[in-house]
Amino acid sequence: MSRELRRQYGTIKSPWPDYAVYSFPDASRVSPNEQRALMDAMNNIIAVNWQATEPHWTAESSPFDRKFSLVLVYDATGLIAFSVYRKLRIAGRLAIYRSGTEVLPAHQGRGLYGFFTTEVLKSSGAADSGDAGILYGWRTRNPIVWAANAKICEKVTPSLLADTQDAVLQAACVEMCELLYPGKRLEVPGMIMRGAYGHIRHHRQVYRGAASLVDAAMQRTIPDSADALFSVGLVRG
Repeated sequence: MSRELRRQYGTIKSPWPDYAVYSFPDASRVSPNEQRALMDAMNNIIAVNWQATEPHWTAESSPFDRKFSLVLVYDATGLIAFSVYRKLRIAGRLAIYRSGTEVLPAHQGRGLYGFFTTEVLKSSGAADSGDAGILYGWRTRNPIVWAANAKICEKVTPSLLADTQDAVLQAACVEMCELLYPGKRLEVPGMIMRGAYGHIRHHRQVYRGAASLVDAAMQRTIPDSADALFSVGLVRG
């Protein structure tokens, strides 16, 4: 993190002594002078975790649009993890969409994804919203990410690990997808987005616990590596 950003924004409390954490509820507050280098660093992390044929974040599809929020984690060497998210209103409720979260392999397993989730909910004002339930959306084909997000929800669509259908959540899922990805087809009830990851390919690994069950379900429903699941859950109260 540059001296300019440290001076402008400072850090938020980090549970780790070797990490500094920065939160930007409005990602456009990152100065133009900082954006190019930060975007390159974000794309470099994606290129490590995925087989990428082109940059994911670009000037035309920028993480620094004011509709996005950012949480960044640095160690002494530079950016090691980030999370991009959006705050929305879907079906009359507060909704959060996780637009993208990546952690370098050397730093995985330290609880960063769960930390990001807590910070996203906190920064979005979910605890103080007064809403009857917070809708929480994400798109992925990573079983670990799907299992981690589903774990914080009372119920999820698509329900990969239970034979249940929730019409209200399905409608919210369709509404959120149409808002975020206008013109992109969402297959219902599987909530499949064909070709969502044509430019990046997920690195498969050995999965354990709930993630292994999610992986088996994904292999049945979206065997093509370019396809993704668009999921929406109701956050536990």
